[in-house]
Amino acid sequence: MSLNDQNKAPLEDGDFVLNSKYPRADILTVAAPLLFMLLHALFLNLTAMGIVVIYTFVRGIPFSLLSSQEAIERLFLDAQAQNWASVLLGLVMAPVYSLYLKYRSRKYPEVVLLDRAPRRYWLTAFSAIMGSLGLPMVWISFLINLAQSNAWLRTQYETYTKAIQTLIRPDGYFWLEILAVVIMIPIAEELLFRGILQGEIRRVAPAWIAVLLSALAFALFHLMPFQIAFVILPGLVLALVYELTRNLLIPIFMHMVYNFFGSGIFARLFGLPEDNMTLFLVEIIFIFIGLFMVIRLIGEYRYRRKQV
Repeated sequence: MSLNDQNKAPLEDGDFVLNSKYPRADILTVAAPLLFMLLHALFLNLTAMGIVVIYTFVRGIPFSLLSSQEAIERLFLDAQAQNWASVLLGLVMAPVYSLYLKYRSRKYPEVVLLDRAPRRYWLTAFSAIMGSLGLPMVWISFLINLAQSNAWLRTQYETYTKAIQTLIRPDGYFWLEILAVVIMIPIAEELLFRGILQGEIRRVAPAWIAVLLSALAFALFHLMPFQIAFVILPGLVLALVYELTRNLLIPIFMHMVYNFFGSGIFARLFGLPEDNMTLFLVEIIFIFIGLFMVIRLIGEYRYRRKQV
């Protein structure tokens, strides 16, 4: 048991809280996650637009040519604005999130969990996130086939494809994509959703509520229906494994793994086609491996509770 768990009594649902009851929520419990999610979205979008403006000025492109939506979208792609904005987001907002978590943990240690993580936790985390990549791939494949006969789904899929192209493109800076998609985005998003949001909810409510609300907010934050369908299960796995392992570094690692394999960066790095069947089968196999290891982790968590 960690120092954060000392002098705490277990409830029937397994959550540890001072004096055997949940403390009342304060203004930061609600305001901080909402404010930071708003700032996260505003920073990302405004920075991307600013980068497009700078790119347009440097390249000497007349602003009169930006009269159409298609031309603006083209500029976003050419400038790799979303990737640059994601890197700047990580550099600016990740320290802000970390400072907030440090401040809150002084008064409420249970807000952020950084317990020691044995090596088997990291292996479980890798297996679980790879498995959570396999299921969405099957689900998205089903939706893509369904979109062929459904106009609304087809439109949503095209919107999703355009959004992905702003991050991943064959003629872009590959190193920038890795830095943005595999490193900066996972760090910033996990500090926000698992660190701040899930931590604040966990402090005043049962852990299962914190897990569900964190996963739901993470999915809805991505806005587009196809993207929500793609991240809802991984978001749930990230939140659950974080609660079971009690170490915030683990979901950050999981998110990095997910983006590395799920974004196509792994395939491009090793010269594989994006629809590589071997990789797809590996992801399907990890569904069962990940499920088995998470079940073991849940059993270990329950055993620790009984020991306490």
